[in-house]
Amino acid sequence: MELPKNNYELTKFFKNARTPNVYEFCGEYLVDMLTVLPSLRKFSHRKVFYTKNDRVLGYNLLFTNKIWGHFFLEEGICKEVDLLKVVVINYDKIENSFISNRIRDQLRCIEKDALYLGRFNYLFMGKPQFLGYFSLTKTK
Repeated sequence: MELPKNNYELTKFFKNARTPNVYEFCGEYLVDMLTVLPSLRKFSHRKVFYTKNDRVLGYNLLFTNKIWGHFFLEEGICKEVDLLKVVVINYDKIENSFISNRIRDQLRCIEKDALYLGRFNYLFMGKPQFLGYFSLTKTK
């Protein structure tokens, strides 16, 4: 599915998407920044999800195997968009730098096990600042 490249249309998709379950994320997903920030797709940007001790964890990959940005998943609410339930990708982990540990992505499901729409947020003075939309597409 081809997603639009503007915030207004993507917000409509986000509102109409399904709330995913934290545990449906497993394996590798391609990341494509859709608005505001440049896409890292040409660098083979992916997110890898796995379950450990009944928690879903993960990290980002660039190129073949450059790991950065460890995270965990949790349930959350998107206050900025109709108080929607979301899955939050929370980067508040000791392995991350003081810059990356403030990232809080919010996910909704477009196609189960295939396509997810995310809101990239950065905590500034304790409040999430929306920086753009991205998609996650399950790799084959």
